[in-house]
Amino acid sequence: MHRSWLPFLAIAAAIMLGGCGSVTLPSLAGAPAATAPAPAPEPVRQSGPPSPPPNAFETAFMAQGTPTGIYTLVARGALNCWLGAAGPLHETHVFSAEATPPNQGGAAEIVLHERDPSLRDQRGPRAMRIKFENLQGSVRVAISNLRFGVAMAQAMASDAAQWAKGGGGCQAQAVREAPIVTGWGQNPPRQGRN
Repeated sequence: MHRSWLPFLAIAAAIMLGGCGSVTLPSLAGAPAATAPAPAPEPVRQSGPPSPPPNAFETAFMAQGTPTGIYTLVARGALNCWLGAAGPLHETHVFSAEATPPNQGGAAEIVLHERDPSLRDQRGPRAMRIKFENLQGSVRVAISNLRFGVAMAQAMASDAAQWAKGGGGCQAQAVREAPIVTGWGQNPPRQGRN
């Protein structure tokens, strides 16, 4: 019974020694060589950061209050103005947001996604991101446009700045440019009535 450990020791030694040598894999002697065409070389990429999309727009501003409080004001405005029944993004975009509790810093983020009906939650590609973070007693609101035209993004940023200060208005309603929609298997919904 005292030799029952001997097989385990032999297996462990074989495993450890197996990693020390080089093993060549066996080949099939009669197998024909693969005659697949050589892949085309990839195009050479320019060094440096990738160029932003032509409609890129980023801005930031400071607001007085807490991140959660400013987030609430901007979210309420976005849901009523941009995504409301008469809003320019009502049929084409989906709202999502995350916020941490105030006792954990209160950072928050709003993301507008292009609507993709093929997905369960319909959240397609990100179109705009608005981040709220505490910075030296104020709230830094950073807006990153990912897919909207510059005119619409600027109007939306102006709206968010007004709402963060407790104001109203909806400049995005006046722009009403055709949204850039991807991922649709059919024609995008029509704007307005015919």
